[in-house]
Amino acid sequence: MRNLILGILVAAVAILGFFAYQSSQQGNALQASLAASSSALTALEGEKAALAAEVERLQGLSDSAAAAAADAVAAVETETAATAALNDQVAVLEIDKATLTGQVVALEAENAALVEQLAAAEAEAAALVEQAAGLQARIDELAAAAAAPAATPAPAAEAPAEGTTNP
Repeated sequence: MRNLILGILVAAVAILGFFAYQSSQQGNALQASLAASSSALTALEGEKAALAAEVERLQGLSDSAAAAAADAVAAVETETAATAALNDQVAVLEIDKATLTGQVVALEAENAALVEQLAAAEAEAAALVEQAAGLQARIDELAAAAAAPAATPAPAAEAPAEGTTNP
């Protein structure tokens, strides 16, 4: 019985040793797993820090882009206002152009009327020159006729008195 107890004790020690060995192997595996998890966690924390830095950089770029977009919107609004002002000026100039075109047409019509009046006045002047020439010729004829009888003595009673007109 001693051997039996000793066998049972040896078997129990062997079983306990085997469980201890497996437990130590599991402990070593758990320590290795823990070490791997720790290094993975450290790597993830490093990646998290890199991603946080990238997010911060992208946020700065986003802010810069938003500011550039706001500046572009302001520039477009300024250009739109300037274009509207130019369009208003163009409209005013178009109205002025229409007014001036009307004035030019009126002046051309007036000029044509003045040209017609000038032509009529020139025709009238030519007629007056012709009439004056005819009257001058008649005056010359009458002067010649009056000079011819003056060579012959005329009766004194027929001579008109000075300052009176002959009807």
